[in-house]
Amino acid sequence: MPPKSRRSELNPNLLKEEGNTAFLNRQYPKAISLYSKALQLEENPISYNNRSQAYLYTGELELALQDCNKALQMNPNYVKATTNKAQVLYEMGYLQQAIECLESINNHTPESELLLNQYYQQSHKTLLDQAEQDRQKRLLEWLKIGKAIFPKIKIECYSEDYRGVNAKQTINAKELILFIPKSHMITLEMAKETTVAKKMMQFRLDLLSPKHSFLSTFLLQEKFRPNSFWKPYIDILPSSYPSFPIFFNNSDLEWLKGSPFLKQIKDKLADLQKDYNDICNAVPEFTQYQFHEFCWARMTASSRIFGININGVKTDAFVPLADMLNHKRPKLTSWCYSDEKQGFIIETDEKIERGQMIFDSYGRKCNSRFFLNYGFVVEGNDANEVNLTVEADQNDPLLQLKEQAIKESLQWPKNFKLLMDTDETAVMDFMSHIRILVIRDEAQLKLLLNQRNSQNFKSTKTQPLGIYNELEMWKMVGRICKKTIKQYPTTFEQDQEILSICELTTNQRNCLILRMGEKEILKFYFQFSEKMKELLSNFNQQEINIFISKEENSKYLNYINKVIMLQNQNYQ
Repeated sequence: MPPKSRRSELNPNLLKEEGNTAFLNRQYPKAISLYSKALQLEENPISYNNRSQAYLYTGELELALQDCNKALQMNPNYVKATTNKAQVLYEMGYLQQAIECLESINNHTPESELLLNQYYQQSHKTLLDQAEQDRQKRLLEWLKIGKAIFPKIKIECYSEDYRGVNAKQTINAKELILFIPKSHMITLEMAKETTVAKKMMQFRLDLLSPKHSFLSTFLLQEKFRPNSFWKPYIDILPSSYPSFPIFFNNSDLEWLKGSPFLKQIKDKLADLQKDYNDICNAVPEFTQYQFHEFCWARMTASSRIFGININGVKTDAFVPLADMLNHKRPKLTSWCYSDEKQGFIIETDEKIERGQMIFDSYGRKCNSRFFLNYGFVVEGNDANEVNLTVEADQNDPLLQLKEQAIKESLQWPKNFKLLMDTDETAVMDFMSHIRILVIRDEAQLKLLLNQRNSQNFKSTKTQPLGIYNELEMWKMVGRICKKTIKQYPTTFEQDQEILSICELTTNQRNCLILRMGEKEILKFYFQFSEKMKELLSNFNQQEINIFISKEENSKYLNYINKVIMLQNQNYQ
């Protein structure tokens, strides 16, 4: 009797089964090989259909379509082959033919019926979005003419205002998925070559963000330039940013009532207005562009440019198609500018299956930054922060000495960022300032002043100065958090309920998630202050042991250890 491997080579059914196993294991080339061997021994519609599905996953659509047709020639009533053919036609861009293919089925399977309904919806959407499809087509053709490479990815619209990049077929880890030549990138150096930019540099304008301003002015000029080389790219950019808070109407802003984030929006608009006015004063011809158009260009720049390195020089650039990857952590891709290839490249970090959305990571940022600059928030964001305002007692006789200790002439009120992690630099800065502000002992303050000339002294990293000082610090932190929490019209728990039961717009939902993130931090530090007031008021080893033995207090242990170290070293 021949060995098993030899028997399977002679048995088309065994070869087909082995092909099915390879297919289920996503070994599509192997599956194709096994189905092909089976078909050489015996032609049958099932093997043709199965091989067609494997071809579909490897992106060999013409071969997939040929196999579907062969299967249907042998069995015109083969529903699976008809369904598969519709999928192939859809992937080839023939949506209407795919629908007609499915409509020819007399007895639908659940799969074919579901697919037909999906294609009906897609067809309706396509009619509405024909202009968008035309813009996508012009962009991709323009990129191909420029020798861009993107064989396995496609632009996908998920809703009216949400699109991204999908895998047309399975992509292996460390595989190049996109190459955009330098000729089709708008670099900062290119933007600086315009007459407007040269005048801006001549006047040495004090701009909020010079790179964004240079790129924005370039974008606006090209947007209104007839027959601009960049038209296919500019046309695909969002025409407006209704999800960006600086463009919110009063109804949307009402959902941020009480939030310190409202001040960030106000400050952002003021900064943009200043930059716009400064540019118009230096370059009178720039007044042809209105302020709202400048805001559009600036937000386009802030949300889309890449920081890259070209021939050893750091710069920034708009990179068409690459800027359509949406954010997700951890990242699925890595990108850079390749001096060798003379263009921008994106490679996968891990295997990406066909139909899967391809993400980039915009970095670890708080929701206020995501919201302000990108128009979205991340639920459960571990990098959230809240802006707090600290007031100093202007009648404090030691205030001037305290400002000397902090090494700066302070403008009160002063703003700080508060995050969940007490080891974050911003939190250490906040606590350091509070520790100095609550000092009541002039001798202790003068001791700090004597240390200020020390090479290792950093006022923004002032460690606990004593148990009493630390107690006073936490009292002030508690008061600040409580005051800030009271500014909101709803509680954290009420926000949770609204989020779970109410039908919200995208902007309303984003506002709700943002303010919940702020409240979560404020609530954490208020509870922290209550715990510390209780512990520090009667700070001894017995109380410490009781405190740290409770599981609910585990999140405070790092800080408690610092205070214990302080006590042991007799800093009081």
